Amino acid sequence: MGKAITKAKEIAAEAPWTAEKTKGGEVITKAKETATAAENEATAATVEQAPAVTLDELEGMDMSVFGQDETEAEDAPRPAWRITDDGCADWACRKIAEERAELARIRELAEAQIARIEEKLAEAERRCENGTRFLTSKLAEYFETVPHKTTKTKASYRLLSGTLTRKFGGATMEKDDSKLVEFLKASGNLEFIKTEEKPKWGEYKKRLEIMGGSVVDTETGEIVEGVKAIEKPDTFSVDV
Repeated sequence: MGKAITKAKEIAAEAPWTAEKTKGGEVITKAKETATAAENEATAATVEQAPAVTLDELEGMDMSVFGQDETEAEDAPRPAWRITDDGCADWACRKIAEERAELARIRELAEAQIARIEEKLAEAERRCENGTRFLTSKLAEYFETVPHKTTKTKASYRLLSGTLTRKFGGATMEKDDSKLVEFLKASGNLEFIKTEEKPKWGEYKKRLEIMGGSVVDTETGEIVEGVKAIEKPDTFSVDV
């Protein structure tokens, strides 16, 4: 199926993106519909190549191979088959429900064990923190009784198993941007105020449209630089 879809995308890429203007000035692309149709036809054709499967065959099938990663599946290819009736489709829905129930069971078991491990870890952290705090306070008391090396920023005392260090505190500045800007304006220091330019995206986005993979300004017809179109694939889900 992957090769057929890839081929369809190649056809879509080669298709010319033609456009025409309507009376209202809107630009309408034609080739996008053709490309999408080609991809859908290629996907449908690939599915048709797989043989139909019966409910009895499904119930006797080893489903473990379908739970493998793509790299594992390369060594042991998955059998090709397709669902052709409601009975088989309903069986597939039940299997999905079973897989999700099994995942929920494993998750619940794992979370219970994780909770016990985290509780033991928290207990060890509390014991370490309390013991470290107590011994650190005793070392701080001892530090005051011995001569130590002093610099502008710290005082230290070296031991075989570690170094006792006291870092001197100092004054730091904490700013309030809004109040500081008001002060700079009032004091005439405008050169210290930074002006930040940003596009008014919410307003400008209203006149943009994705056409042929590019973002176009519908009022000027220009391709907009600095904005790119991100294609999101279709998604398929099963609710059980």
